[in-house]
Amino acid sequence: MDDWISVPEVTRYAFGTSRVVMVNEAHDGLARCIRTREAGCTMIRAAHSVGVRNLAMEALRRRAGPPAPLRSLPPEREGYLGQPDMIRLIGSAVELGWNLWAYEAVIDDRPGVPADPVSQEFTNWREREQAQNLAAIVAAAPDEPFLVWTGNGHASKVSAREWMPMGVHFCTLAAEPFVIDQTVSVAWP
Repeated sequence: MDDWISVPEVTRYAFGTSRVVMVNEAHDGLARCIRTREAGCTMIRAAHSVGVRNLAMEALRRRAGPPAPLRSLPPEREGYLGQPDMIRLIGSAVELGWNLWAYEAVIDDRPGVPADPVSQEFTNWREREQAQNLAAIVAAAPDEPFLVWTGNGHASKVSAREWMPMGVHFCTLAAEPFVIDQTVSVAWP
């Protein structure tokens, strides 16, 4: 096909359109499409060429308190962070001197956190928390571009039935991101 553009081209185009570019990977629990993470490594290099130096990731554990960047691979090596392809993705940014930002919801026993982690109420709470955390990170550096790495449909800017994704909340709280949806190219068995 002649109409396809390369990963670096779409990345540069995206950052020419928005200072926040959200990209998803395809995963189902710890099963994942490694190709989406490999594309992420290519995106990081292309984004670097246009001045991006910030990678915000759902997979990084966020601590309570004001957001602060990490500048090295996190010491935790469990779950996604123990997978070699995720280590390569994060390492691509670290090697270029990027800031790593964690925006995951802090799940603890404080009031207001829904008790059932598989409920729609909990899912929507988590999506809202992620968007608020990410909006605070982006607001703290108003002139800097951000590459945001999400899983599956979190970056979606469209609600689905009772589900309100992080991307919908982020549009309301901060800005409209450019979203690159890699999951449309993955067929799970």
